[in-house]
Order: sequence, then C-alpha cells, then structure tokens
Amino acid sequence: MKLRRYQFNSLPFVSIVDEADCPIDPYVSCYLNGALSAKSANTRFRYANELLFMLHYFSEKNIDLPARVASGRFITHKEYMQFYDRCCLSKGFCEESLNVKFIDINDKHLRNIIVANQKGMATVSGETLKGRVRRLRKFLLWLYDQFHEVQDVDDKTNKKFNYLISKIKLDEDSLGKNATQQVGDPEESVIPDDVFLKFLEMVMPSSHNNPFKASRVRNYLIVNLLVQSGIRRGALAKLKVSDCHFWGGYDQISIYRSGNDPTDPRAEKPDQKTKAHYATVDTSLLKSVKFYVDNIRAVFPHAKFHDFVFVSENDSKGTAGQPLSLKAINAVFRKLSRALGFHVHPHLLRHKWNEVFDKKGELLGVNPALLEDSRKYAMGWSHNSRQNENYNEKRIALKAREISKAHQRLVDQKK
Repeated sequence: MKLRRYQFNSLPFVSIVDEADCPIDPYVSCYLNGALSAKSANTRFRYANELLFMLHYFSEKNIDLPARVASGRFITHKEYMQFYDRCCLSKGFCEESLNVKFIDINDKHLRNIIVANQKGMATVSGETLKGRVRRLRKFLLWLYDQFHEVQDVDDKTNKKFNYLISKIKLDEDSLGKNATQQVGDPEESVIPDDVFLKFLEMVMPSSHNNPFKASRVRNYLIVNLLVQSGIRRGALAKLKVSDCHFWGGYDQISIYRSGNDPTDPRAEKPDQKTKAHYATVDTSLLKSVKFYVDNIRAVFPHAKFHDFVFVSENDSKGTAGQPLSLKAINAVFRKLSRALGFHVHPHLLRHKWNEVFDKKGELLGVNPALLEDSRKYAMGWSHNSRQNENYNEKRIALKAREISKAHQRLVDQKK
C-alpha cells in the first residue's frame, strides 16, 4: 500500500495503490479526489498520507472501514482506542521492536521501563497525532454520508455512530488545547545571529565556504529572496519572471495564488497559501535575479517553454531547464545545513524574517498596531487573521519582562 501522484489534463491527482499500482479501494479514491478536490494538491497529499497511515493500520487488523460503515457496525470503542495509541507512535514503529532479544532480562519492571522508553522515543508531535485522528473522523463521516440517508437510519445506529464521532472529536480538540507544555526563552532566536551571519556568508557565490560546486548563483538568490521577503517555499517555487518588477523601484515581486496552473509541468505543483500581496526586496537583489534570468536561466533550452524563474541546472534525468521542484529546494537547504552544522529550512527563514521585522519596527518607532497590520500584509494574512500571534509572542514576552523589571524597581524604591 503506497501513495501515487499523477496528472491528467494537467490536473494533479493522488491515489493510494497496491503493489500493482491499482487503487486499493474505490471509496478511498473518491474521497481523495472527490471530497477533497477543492484542496490544494499539496494539502491533498498530506491528507492522503494521514489516510494511508490509517488504512494500513486497519488493514493489519483485518478491519475494512467502508464495509463496517456500510453494515452499521462501525468500529468499537476498544478498536478506536487501540488506533489512537498507534497514532501516537512514528510511522516506522512496530510492536516487534519492543522485543528485547539481545539480552535475557528477567526483571519485569526493567523490561517495562525499556519498553516505555522505546515508545517514548517513537512518539510523534501533537500536530501529527491530531492530523491522524482527524482524518479518521472525517473519513468515517464521509463514508456514513455515502451509505446512509440520515432520515432512513434507525435511532440505535445513528446514536452509536454519533457517540463514536463525538469521542473522536473530543480527543481531537483536547490535542489542540494541550499541544505543548514547554516555555521558550524569549531572548533565544530561531537562528542565532552569529549562525545566521555565517549562513549568509556561506551562500555567497564567491565564498570559500560555499558547499555547492554548481548552481551557486541560483541557490544564493533562492536563500536571499526567502530571507528578505519572508515568503514561503511554495511562493518562491512558483515565482515567474513576469512576477518580478524589473522596472520602477526594482524592489517588488508579486505573490499570489494561482491554483492549478496549466503551464506548470510539475506533478507536485507549488502554490501560495495566503492572500495576494507585494513582497519588497533590495534593489540589488532583484537586479541579481534579472542577471540570472538573462544570463544563466536563458542557457537552458527547456526554460524557453515556461515563465518560472528558478530552473533545474542538473540534466542527469533530462530535467535541465524545467521548473525547480520543491524537493530540489529542500535539497539545497539540507546541504547548507550540513555545512553549517545547524538545521535551516525555508520556513525557519520566515520566522527569522519576523524577528528582524520586530527589531526594525521598534527601532523606527512604528506604532505597534500599525506594525502588526504591516506584518499581516507582508505575510499575506487577512486583516482578521491571528497568525501574527505565533510570531510576536517573543516581542510581547520581552516587553512584559521589561515592564516587570520597571515595576520591581519602583517597588524596591518604596521599601
């Protein structure tokens, strides 16, 4: 059982197939490409991964979910709790790994400690756990709609199903409320400043520390566009030459959602998640992009058939000149991270951008409300979005500390 991505008439699809590449179940295929068809291709792929995990588990237990829902028997509370326990563990975990075979341990308590420690090391994040539990609930609800007309279901069956769904929803909601018990240091940066400066120096095309033998200019532009604009990896991968404002102030790029772009040959089509906006970068950086487009990108014949800025420069699979894939961008950051000795990924640079944005805004004396409105625009969030709260907690924590210290000094003076 595995995932398969494909295109038909330039439309992306995802399916869960068997060893012969045949869909494992028509209901699963209809759910992925019917009920979820309004979702972006990457979101559907993420949901498909959650569904694959779920189906693989129930297949091992010889439980056919569509057949269970059709019959009105559903899954029992015990079966659900066993599934929940399995959701807490990483995908590669298996019960056999708990068997300690290399040594004969007679002490039952010691064996229990070892097993508990192994399970603890295999525990997944709260977000992953919540996604798996939610996918079971959503899939069961969809199946129920396919097999049963609400008015035709007897009260006992309806009550049993609603009880199961309510139980899953309660667990799902509780995971959101108790995502983490850790308190971060407000003075700790997502990328320490000394590491960040080393990172920026390393990616310079002329740097002796640059780990790349080829594509140095392209990789330098990729990193610095993310650093200066705060945009996501998907927005960068779908950036077109026509989106770069090679005129006027020479410092703007257009960021917008394009949905299913028929000009994009990639199976995993990148896209912008949030609303359209202009991102501002240094004039010198955009001029470097223009140089890359005119002198490096233009060398590859395949680049003439599309408008995407960044292209593959490796022709080992005949892809030279084709739009750069999301996986290739990840590979760039993996190599930089290994050379740097610090894990850096595209979204981490978005967090770093927000840190720098806070500091610059404070130095300029920008009104806090205006600063947050500006952040929402630059990030592509709606005016009512609360996403900014995820990024400005450190600034608020530091300000709270500053006020608390001032209050303590006042109290000390009065003693």
